[in-house]
Amino acid sequence: MAPTRLELNLMRLLSRCEALAAERRDPEEWRLEKYVAALEDMLRELKKQASKPAPELLNEYSRKVDFLKGLLEAEKLPSSTEKALANQFLAPGRTPTTAKERTPATKTVHLQTKARCTGQMRSELLGTIVLVVFSCLGWLCLKSVPGWVGSHLFISKSWARALCQAWGLSFITDPL
Repeated sequence: MAPTRLELNLMRLLSRCEALAAERRDPEEWRLEKYVAALEDMLRELKKQASKPAPELLNEYSRKVDFLKGLLEAEKLPSSTEKALANQFLAPGRTPTTAKERTPATKTVHLQTKARCTGQMRSELLGTIVLVVFSCLGWLCLKSVPGWVGSHLFISKSWARALCQAWGLSFITDPL
């Protein structure tokens, strides 16, 4: 049986949502949320139709829409650890949405999101630690940067003050 107009629109919008989810988005981006809400409405209408698709196909559409919805909810969580945990429980689609795809786009998005969350957790754990201390030679700036054992350089008092302001640290004029 040929797909109805509603099913074609659902497949097109689902494909577009998967593409949007794969891109790095601005936190203020609103389109994906609205599109996923429209997908939910379309899916509800498709299930009500007399000439609805096969139950397996409906289940796959539901699975993909639920995945996108869960992905959006996980992105709203405050910490990267919570995001990674929520991402583990998401179930991507099993079949490609379009004939052009070799692997399901939701599976690709799932792997990208997992890698992004892992990267965020790594940067939180091994993030830049900066310590500015006074020495007899001047102000010493000690930096711990991921991938580096450590580095240091001597800077003036005014530079130390500027660095502390930039990094949100408190600057003590007389450390002794």
